[in-house]
Amino acid sequence: MNTQQNLVPGADVYGADGQKVGTMNTWGDSYIVVEKGFFFPKDYYIPVSAITDSSDEAVYLSVTKDEALHQDWDHAPTGAMTTGGEVDTRDQYGNMRTDQTSTTEDSLTVPVHEEHLEASRHMAKAGDVRVNKRVVTNQETIEVPVTEERVRVDWRAPSGEMTDDGATFEEGSIEIPVSREEVDISKRTVKTGEVQVTKERQQHTQKVTDSVRSEKVNVDGQTVEAPRGNKTKKK
Repeated sequence: MNTQQNLVPGADVYGADGQKVGTMNTWGDSYIVVEKGFFFPKDYYIPVSAITDSSDEAVYLSVTKDEALHQDWDHAPTGAMTTGGEVDTRDQYGNMRTDQTSTTEDSLTVPVHEEHLEASRHMAKAGDVRVNKRVVTNQETIEVPVTEERVRVDWRAPSGEMTDDGATFEEGSIEIPVSREEVDISKRTVKTGEVQVTKERQQHTQKVTDSVRSEKVNVDGQTVEAPRGNKTKKK
């Protein structure tokens, strides 16, 4: 069976233990180039003789994943030629490869973020308080003692003396002036007190609600969450 006829770039490569080794990038006359890792790709040059079966979507090896990664296949064979006629130095996206390290473990620190609500306060006009002073007229009555003169007539008995005839039987009138007190009304303004207007501040608690976002990391279908104690608390 001509195995190379079924080799398609992008096919997944599996070891004999069923574990995925990586993704096939390209192939040469005697090997296939397998890319392991997503963030820091690393190439493995696996001999065609280690392939037991292949299809458009998968390539199966006769060795396990661990054996494939520790066979010193992370270096291109001397003089190895790809299907394009030269040693492959590009990844599946056409970018030049710069990672030629011999380590077998790749790691990447992925920062995870989430949003928290923070409240700030500012003064805003809530309205006006209008203070009006108006004049109200009321009727007030006071009692004022007044004095007036009156004429009192008393009868007195004669003293027995003789009256001169020339002063008798004469007509006439006598005017006696009398007076009385009248009330004059005047007004005076009296301060009855003051109205003091004071502006006070009262504090109360107001609840605010808004949507916040958080980032979740998913690795092979499993969500990785930070421990609760590592979440930043906002004051």
